[in-house]
Amino acid sequence: MRPLVLSRYLPLLLLAAVATSHDDSLGARFVSGDGTNASTCLDHEVPCATVQFALQQSAPGNTLKVAAGIYDVADLDPESFLFGVRKAAGGYSEDNHFEVQDSVANRTVLIGVDPRYRLALARQGFTWAANYLSARLGVFDLSTPPALQAKPTSAANCVQGSAGQFPCKNVDLMAQLALADFSSRPTSAANLWGLVDLNDNREYAVIGLRNGTAVVDVTDPANPREVATVAGNSSAWREVKIYQYRDAAANRYRAYAYITTEAPGSGLQIIDLSGLPNSVALARTLTDTGSQHTAYVSNINYASNVALPGAQAFLYLAGSNVQGGAWRAYSLANPSNPQLVGTATAGSGYMHDSTSLLITDNRTTQCDQGHNPCEVLVDFNETTIDLWDVTNKASPVRLSSTGYAGAEYTHSGWPSANQRRIFVHDELEEIRRGVNTQIYTLNIDDLRAPSVLTSFHGPDTTTDHNGYTKGDLYYVSHYRRGLEVFDVSNPDQLVEVGNFDTFLVPVANSAGTDGAWGVYPFLPSGTLLISDISNGLFVLRDRTSALSQSVGSLGFSANSATASEATGSVALRVLRSAGSAGAVSVDFTTANGSALAGTDYATTSGTLQWATGDVSERSIVVPITNNTSNTGSRTLQVNLSNPTGGASLDTSSVSITILDDDVASPAPVSAGGGGGAIDSELLLLLGGLLLLARIDRRWPRSVKLCTNQ
Repeated sequence: MRPLVLSRYLPLLLLAAVATSHDDSLGARFVSGDGTNASTCLDHEVPCATVQFALQQSAPGNTLKVAAGIYDVADLDPESFLFGVRKAAGGYSEDNHFEVQDSVANRTVLIGVDPRYRLALARQGFTWAANYLSARLGVFDLSTPPALQAKPTSAANCVQGSAGQFPCKNVDLMAQLALADFSSRPTSAANLWGLVDLNDNREYAVIGLRNGTAVVDVTDPANPREVATVAGNSSAWREVKIYQYRDAAANRYRAYAYITTEAPGSGLQIIDLSGLPNSVALARTLTDTGSQHTAYVSNINYASNVALPGAQAFLYLAGSNVQGGAWRAYSLANPSNPQLVGTATAGSGYMHDSTSLLITDNRTTQCDQGHNPCEVLVDFNETTIDLWDVTNKASPVRLSSTGYAGAEYTHSGWPSANQRRIFVHDELEEIRRGVNTQIYTLNIDDLRAPSVLTSFHGPDTTTDHNGYTKGDLYYVSHYRRGLEVFDVSNPDQLVEVGNFDTFLVPVANSAGTDGAWGVYPFLPSGTLLISDISNGLFVLRDRTSALSQSVGSLGFSANSATASEATGSVALRVLRSAGSAGAVSVDFTTANGSALAGTDYATTSGTLQWATGDVSERSIVVPITNNTSNTGSRTLQVNLSNPTGGASLDTSSVSITILDDDVASPAPVSAGGGGGAIDSELLLLLGGLLLLARIDRRWPRSVKLCTNQ
């Protein structure tokens, strides 16, 4: 690292004069102002000096741990270290070997970043500074940062593939509660769950935030209301599950939320929801573990969170700091004070997430001692899906352990409605291997010898995260793609039928772990809940559940399009919306405007067809002629007609503007000169230097200025 050359920072001085769970931490790279750019940055004893150099050394899936200091990253796209397949995190110190992140004690300041990224920086443990001078002076703007993504002002139906600013299919926007709308002003959101209070049928979202857990009344989905927030230790990870039961003595229902986080020393928070709709309260914190990744409640109806008839609910913790993160089972006989009743056998490995099955069919003969009913815990164990017979919690038996080709990080999943299949998500294969989205289906007809196949291949590399089944629909929080809804009536071949993109900035649907974290699709009203890491809580209306009851409509995704002559063609998207019942078709043809067929474009016509259950989009490609004469922009139309199968038409015509790219370039214009500005800049630079000279030079040793030199 070379000393800072102040002349390179003239613009900054001018401004001053005017004024783990997730396995993506494996292979971490270390950065410190005291380091040198002469290694792979893998050794915390020999850190590199700059974020730029460490990024060059890193591999997809790595995290850069950055020690306290001031770092100039003006030449970096924030996408390269905040949202993508490589991430940087600040708040570390060489003194504790980069083991503990504390963004207050170890202030890691980045300069040269667009201020709209301040919230994203804070989420990663960084402090944003306008320039070098303000960073040295410790002058930080702590006001609410401008939003990368504008908040919607009102509810919006999904029309022509958009609900307001949000791309969508068969899912409407009801409301968004941005991070700044929560009373605790968190810097990020995590997972969520839902509750219908069976005392009055009011509906709630319970969402994990960076600094606690918020309970939001969504009974009126267009007007969500925060009831209360229960504080918790700061952590990017916070998971929620809920249990509701009938209190016979009080003649009412009571509900408790179980909150897990990876923040050290947090234990398991148990929140009493019985005071709703007016209040909630922290009932107790269970401390037999210091932290854990996720929680799961078995043997319940996920819509009511009430135990299934004749069954007893149990709480499972995954990824705790005890026994290497193996699963732990707790009785909920006293819901406010769960009691440990069983753990995984020694050496069973780290359980990242879980779900369960309550089996009563002929597969019970495959369970230990023929247990019937047989309680099967599904253990997502990093590279395998392990099935456990946990009917006897004190003596669990692992029935099988199933891997699959190319496994990177077996993250989570959920069973099909008939409990014969389990849908599986691998969180890191898209990030590490650059493959397009893949979702797997585990065939569990044989509990002792399951088999895996790839049941969905996505159109891009977006990372799938968590999914939940409701009937023949599967709802997936899909990070940068937002919500994806699949028809899983054939569980071995998933078909997308709906979506809602909550993560718009950056716009790319590509691999990364930002965007939609969790989805809850089980509210009796049909309201969908989404938690987005950067953008808070989304309340949505689901239209996918009614698709099979309607033929639907056919139409263009937009009523206008543009194309340059040089592109050679223009592609138009045609959507089937609001229905999938029956086979339908529609004719299409081009029509002259000021553009002429044969001269400016090629006549195009034909018929588009959809089979029963098919709601995938179709494309019409119109060839464009590259004329050599300067004729200016011209237009033509493409029209839809003659819908069959009972389908209606929606946006039946699109106007295409052909942009002429043969216009001569204008003559160059002299840029002129201006030496007077140099004198002014020198004066301002000298003023900045004088100001720097007055700064207390006893700057903490741990805070260093680094550049990419």
